[in-house]
Amino acid sequence: MDKFKPLIDSHGRKITYLRVSITDRCNLRCVYCMPEKGVNPLNHNEIISYEDILRFVNVLANHGVNKVRITGGEPLVRKGLVDFTRSLGKIAGITDISMTTNGTLLEQYAAGLYSAGLKRINISLDSLKEDRFLQISRMGNLKDVLRGIKLAQKTGFNPVKINTVLIKGINDDEIIDFVHFAREFEINLRFIEYMPIGGNVTETITSKEIEDKIRREFDGFEPILENGHQAVSQAVSKEFGFKDNKAVIGFISPLSEHFCAGCNRLRLTASGKLRLCLFYDSEYDIKKILSGEHEDEAVFNWVSNLIRLKQDKHNFSEKAKKPGSLLWANDFMNGIGG
Repeated sequence: MDKFKPLIDSHGRKITYLRVSITDRCNLRCVYCMPEKGVNPLNHNEIISYEDILRFVNVLANHGVNKVRITGGEPLVRKGLVDFTRSLGKIAGITDISMTTNGTLLEQYAAGLYSAGLKRINISLDSLKEDRFLQISRMGNLKDVLRGIKLAQKTGFNPVKINTVLIKGINDDEIIDFVHFAREFEINLRFIEYMPIGGNVTETITSKEIEDKIRREFDGFEPILENGHQAVSQAVSKEFGFKDNKAVIGFISPLSEHFCAGCNRLRLTASGKLRLCLFYDSEYDIKKILSGEHEDEAVFNWVSNLIRLKQDKHNFSEKAKKPGSLLWANDFMNGIGG
C-alpha cells in the first residue's frame, strides 16, 4: 500500500486495538459465559487459522492498530499458542500483546508465553471461596487459579490484572475480601459489571455501588490522577488507589457508565467474524475475504468501509426498558471473545 490511512469510524474514533478470540473451547463453564451443558464447539475447519489471524493483524497494523489481546474461550487450550504469540510480536507496528485467561493452565505455559513476547495478562477470578468458585465456574479449582496468579507475578508479567465479575446474590458479598486480596498481593483488580450476554439476566451491581462500599471500609481510597484527571486504563477502566498500598482497583462499567465515546477496538471471533461492538450481534466474515485472491489493500478497504457502521454507543439502556428485551445479545461470550 502506498499511503498510511488510519482506521477511523464515522464518529471520529481511531481504531488501534484488536481483540482476537482464538478458540470457543474452554475447560470451565462459567455461568456468565456459557450454559452449564456447554455449547457445540466449532469444527476445526470452522475456527479461524493462525495464518489468517496473522495476515489480518498485519493489514491492520499497517493502518494504526498497535494492540492485540488474545482471548477465547480459554486461549490456553488451543495448541500452538506460544508460537502464534511469537509471530504476533514480529509484526511491525504491534507494540502491545496481552491475553485474558482463566489462569488454570498457566503453570504449563507462563514461561513460554513470556519469552514469546506476552508481557501483560488478565486473569479471571470471581470468588475467593472454593465452593463458590466451583459454583460459578461449574468445574474449576480455585487453587489452580491462585497458583497461576502467583506464577504470573513471579514470571514477570506486568501488570497482572484480576478480572472479577460480580453477580448479585452469588458473589457480591466478597467485594471487601477481593480488595484485601488485591492489597495483599499489591495487584491490579478490576470489578466488571455483569452483562446480559447469551440470555443471562440479573440485576447489575453498578460500579458506583461497589466504589461506595469500598470507600466506607478503607480510608485513603481515591481516584488515581494523571495531569489532574482520573486515570482511565485503555479508555475502559476508571482506576483508584490507596495512600498506604500499591494495589489498584479498577471499575469497568459498560452498562452504568458506558465508555463508548472512547471505544478504539474491534473484535475478531473464533469463527473468523469481525464484530464492531460486543453489544450488537452483527458480524462480518473475514475468512471469506482473506481466502480469496484479494490484495491487502482490498482487505483494508473492506474493513475501513465496515467500521463506518460502528454505532456511537451501545443501546443496552434503551432495550433493557422493554419487557423480554434482555435476551438481545444472543451469542455466548466463549464465541465472541472475553
